[in-house]
Parts: sequence; C-alpha cells; structure tokens
Amino acid sequence: MLFNKLSSYDKHKVFKNMLAPYTAVLIAQYFSLGYQYSAATICILSLESTRKASLRSSFERVTAASFGLILSATIIGLCDFNPISLVIFTGIFMPLCIRFNLLQGFFTNVVLASHFLLDKNVDVFFVLDQFFLLLVGVLCAIFFNLYMPSRNNEINSQLQKIDSIIKIILLDFAKALKYKAVSLKQDELFEELKVNLDDCRVLVETEKQNIFFQKKIEVSNDYSNKFSEYIILSKIRECFNKISDDISITNELASILKDIATLNLNKYTYRFILKRLEQSEKKFRKDLEESSLTIENETMYFQLIESIKDLITIRSEKIFKGNL
Repeated sequence: MLFNKLSSYDKHKVFKNMLAPYTAVLIAQYFSLGYQYSAATICILSLESTRKASLRSSFERVTAASFGLILSATIIGLCDFNPISLVIFTGIFMPLCIRFNLLQGFFTNVVLASHFLLDKNVDVFFVLDQFFLLLVGVLCAIFFNLYMPSRNNEINSQLQKIDSIIKIILLDFAKALKYKAVSLKQDELFEELKVNLDDCRVLVETEKQNIFFQKKIEVSNDYSNKFSEYIILSKIRECFNKISDDISITNELASILKDIATLNLNKYTYRFILKRLEQSEKKFRKDLEESSLTIENETMYFQLIESIKDLITIRSEKIFKGNL
C-alpha cells in the first residue's frame, strides 16, 4: 500500500491535512459563520511543514486581513459588486503585501473578498464574520501544527550514510598517496557526499524550525562537523596534483589517513595519530634540507599536513570538547 511506504513525518502530514480542515469547518458551523467551508481552505493554506513557518504564515494572514478586508469591502461596495473590483483590489493590495512581506495574507484575502461579491454584502457585521472565519482557519492550523514528529532518526540515518562515504574517501586518499595514482572514483564520491550533506541540511533545518525554546540541537552540531569535514577533504584532494611522489612522508600520511578511516577512534587513538603526524612533520622539516622539492611542493605538503590535523581536531571535538 502506498501509504505504508511514507515516512512517519509524511504520514503525520497527511493526517494533519485531513483532520485540521474538517475541524475548522465544524467550528465555523458551530458559530454559524458565512461561507463555512472556506475555513478549510484557509486552514490548509496555513498548514506549513514546520511550527515556525505555520506561525509566520498565520501572522501574515491575520495582519493582512486587518487591512485587506476593509479595503476589499470598500472597493467592492464602491464598484457596486462588479467583479472588476477584484482587479482593482489586487492592483492596490498586492503591492502593499509585497512591500511589507505579507504576501501569504494576500491570497487569503482574495478568497474572503470573493465572498463579498457572492453575498453582495459589505456591512460591518459581514466583514467581522469573515475575519472570524479567517481566525478559525489559522488557529486550527496552529493547533494541529503544535505536534510535529521528530526527524532525528532520519537525520541520524543520513549522518551514518555520510560517515560511510567519508570513510571510503579517506581510504581512497590513502591508496592515492600510497600508489601515486588518483582514483577515478573521487568525483563520484564527492558528488554523492555533497548530495547527502544537502539532504541532511534540509532535515536539520526542518528540525530547528520545529523547536521554539531549545537553542541548540545535537544533530545540528553533528551536521556542522560533517560539513566541515567535507571542506577539509576538498582541501586534501586539491593537494594530490601538486605533491611529489619521492618523499617518505607520503607513505606515512597515507597510513595515517587509513587509520583515521578504519580505527575505532577514541581519545587514545586520536592522541596517538596526532603524535604520529607531528613526528612525521618534524622529520619532513629535517628532510627538506636535503630534498630538491620546489617551494610549491613544500607548501602543498604542509597544507596537506595541516588539513589532516584539522580533520583530527574536528573528529576529536566530541571526545575532547575542543581540547586535544
């Protein structure tokens, strides 16, 4: 069944769009408001993918309606309920909504303005009736958006995919350094990593938009770390075409990258790997006196070493809280 293939988040969205409009119509009927089924339309328009987005759109609709209903009623009354009044109303009201960033409220007001034409009524009580109809729709949307299922499981799953791709890239880097040949898979791996990072970013932003009072969420920090790793991996990749293959440190760096990818990293292994890297750097500095490397090659080696250090630092932040 198609419904069973949906994620819990999408299932919640379906149920919300089923129940919220129905509830809005029932409330509108209870208060005997005019054009009660329009409450369902307003409610659906106000149902957004996150809590904060729903509040923003509801605020725009109510703010715009405070002026838009009076303006539309006035224009329609002056035009003697001629449909051309909607054109005039749009020409005046839409630029104002765009100018004050209230465009969500414009569409709702057009729906409500059409009721004035259908009912041929613009008295104060009918205008208030339509304003209350709007309130019913947006309040139902806000209420049904109060509960939003967490997307942490989806984010963690995405982070695991990202971890797996980064591991493959690190192993690929190690082979490239060891065998002096850049893999043809690197373009594909980096493209896949970027796509997964983008997907994860969307999930994290959605989760953040559903949180009102908690300032930070752990998965947001995890995503930031993985994106930082992506930037560092890109820097490491840039070094490959500009380093020599006859320096002993090349194989040492290959071994370190392999260990970062494969070892069960904890505070002891991080310290051990960092110590190895520092020792390799010292030895490299001594060997420079007898080597025939160009200044450009020397610079690339030091950039590669610093990038690996940055990678170790980022990966150790959770364990050491920023202190190696």
